[in-house]
Amino acid sequence: MSSGSYLLELFQKFTAQGWRAHVTASLLNGLLRGFHPRKAVALENMSKSSFPHEEGWRDKTLSGVYRHIAWTVTEFLTLVDNPADVLDWVVDVEGEEILEQLAKENKGAVILTGHLGNWELLAAWLCQRGYPLYAIVRDPDDEDVADVVEKYRSRVGLQTLKKRFVMKEAVRLVQNGAFLGVLADQDGGPSGIASTFLGQKCTTVNGPAAISLMANAPIVPVISYRVSPFKHQIIISPPLCLPTEGKRKERIESITHMADETLEKMVCRHPDQWLWLHRRWHTRLP
Repeated sequence: MSSGSYLLELFQKFTAQGWRAHVTASLLNGLLRGFHPRKAVALENMSKSSFPHEEGWRDKTLSGVYRHIAWTVTEFLTLVDNPADVLDWVVDVEGEEILEQLAKENKGAVILTGHLGNWELLAAWLCQRGYPLYAIVRDPDDEDVADVVEKYRSRVGLQTLKKRFVMKEAVRLVQNGAFLGVLADQDGGPSGIASTFLGQKCTTVNGPAAISLMANAPIVPVISYRVSPFKHQIIISPPLCLPTEGKRKERIESITHMADETLEKMVCRHPDQWLWLHRRWHTRLP
């Protein structure tokens, strides 16, 4: 067992809603602020973004991001032993009738979301509400940590597809009525779709668009925001208006641009709850 997985298991056994959760969150926040992982990346990302760069905004936002990560981990660890608690933690839901109608008709969908709010809690809530959710995930580099995280996700009801998954499998699931969650706010690499995010040129993964077209399924934006510890709001927006004409490549590009614009608006609502630590603009475009 690696040191990372050992600490994760230790925190999970200790953490419970109440004073223990506050202790865990405080410890994690202290570690993050002390070691400030990827601080330079986060500050550079903020400088590149279209957000107004008032004095002190970047440092204040980064501090909020570390605090947000600490509570995201704490809430997830607390939830593992009692997954149904998430139904009480979500205090406001907008637009659930969209998912209810799709489920009633046994229609699959691509759930468009990002590393914003508590995305693990969002997945748990969807599972506990009875929706047939799968999620595309990238395992942590530490295999022991990856095994622990996968175990925790399975406890809350989430079924996962690895990022190296076969596209046919994802399409088959959606065609059979599954909801497929995709965190689509990361760098798309050299093979990604050229786009713009928060005012900067970037590449974006084409997975959501490609799966949607191949499965003939809607893309439904869904996001969660933390109101306060253990209190969350979930917003389910109407499906994106997908183009029906044009070449497949052009349609994928158009859908991907719409997805980026949608995620951009989500981030702008609560920038301190987005994972600025990712190298979102890593791939350079002319």
